[in-house]
Amino acid sequence: MKNMIETHNLSKKYLICSNSEEGYSTLVETMARAAFSFFQRLKNPLKKKIEKNRTQEFWALRDVNIEIKPGDRVGIIGRNGAGKSTLLKILSRIVSPTSGHIKIRGRVASLLEVGTGFHPELTGRENIFLNGAILGMGKQEIIKKFDEIVEFSEVGKFLDTPVKRFSSGMITRLGFAIAAHLDPDLLIVDEVLAVGDALFQQKCLKKINEMGQHGRTVIFVSHDVGSILSICNKGIYLSGGKVIDQGPIETCVNTYMRSYSLQTLDWEGDVGDEHIRFYKAGLRSNGQQKEFFYQGDPTKLEIEYEVLKQTKDLNLGIGIWNQRNQLIARSYTTDDILNHQSYIKKGKHKLTLNIDSGIFHEGDYLIKIDCGLHNSKNIISDSIVLKYPIYVMDKSTRDGHLSDRDGIFLGKNWDFISSEVN
Repeated sequence: MKNMIETHNLSKKYLICSNSEEGYSTLVETMARAAFSFFQRLKNPLKKKIEKNRTQEFWALRDVNIEIKPGDRVGIIGRNGAGKSTLLKILSRIVSPTSGHIKIRGRVASLLEVGTGFHPELTGRENIFLNGAILGMGKQEIIKKFDEIVEFSEVGKFLDTPVKRFSSGMITRLGFAIAAHLDPDLLIVDEVLAVGDALFQQKCLKKINEMGQHGRTVIFVSHDVGSILSICNKGIYLSGGKVIDQGPIETCVNTYMRSYSLQTLDWEGDVGDEHIRFYKAGLRSNGQQKEFFYQGDPTKLEIEYEVLKQTKDLNLGIGIWNQRNQLIARSYTTDDILNHQSYIKKGKHKLTLNIDSGIFHEGDYLIKIDCGLHNSKNIISDSIVLKYPIYVMDKSTRDGHLSDRDGIFLGKNWDFISSEVN
């Protein structure tokens, strides 16, 4: 059986510099950059010469060799900056590799960003035909699938409304419905599904599973390891632009999760974007730093951050994962409706989250801090990870003391306290 995708020593280089043009891949970005550089040179003729000396190379991908068979459902995993999105853009023919070769057989449909392939002034109906044409479909083929697309997307009432008036969730639903129903040989889906509601996400995951069962090839990127495990049979683990592991999805996820073994109970750094920056995070018990916790110990998660650009859509919280890579608890600042706005005011903050360690079995857990703009942008998801080891003091209660708990514990189990850092 011939491979659907083959890459040989695939690499992508960007130039990190204020005057770098290679880092911009689209025509609009290149033209805008050229115009800006022209006016800057008029102001200061020496500026270009000075900045040129500060140019640095950044390899987003380096010597990537992968093989994907027809019908494989491949999950690409890795931390932020691992090269996942760059790889998808190359596979989608949005950007070109700096070196190496790539071979793709069949028709490709991609859903990488909210609104990809849509014209904001056209209606939902018109954009279905436009997007279908971009994917290489004939008019009659689109008409044949039209009703299925509309029903799946659940935007029938707004079909004749310009897409610029759609919410990001509506655009995501319509974009996925088009890409999935026009029978591509290869469907590429990035984190974009994260902006949809939970029910629609499950609907999409079910559709992706069906496509794989019918011999379609799917490449899926998500920070939700549970979703990756539920729909993918193969995996590719990227780190620093290189392939660390590829093969059965369970093997790749285990390798990925073992990379967190160096994580401790404290983190210090500087991550975020123009809206918010995170500086410190750590676990405490009775105000003291500990290397582990006993079941029932009072536990506090302390987070220090600064809101640089205030917006009502900013939301932060945590997820707790067990040793089986399952999300068992999650909570956001929006769960504390009365105080949420005080947590996202402009300025420096310290957020303390009380965790009931009595609800967890003995074992090692991971706490990941999550932050984003509601239904719009993921700012961080796995940049800050803390190990959370729990032991049982009374060995007689080690087995069977707690029943198995599935699903997500909502905000009622958490108590948020916010105060400014002096």
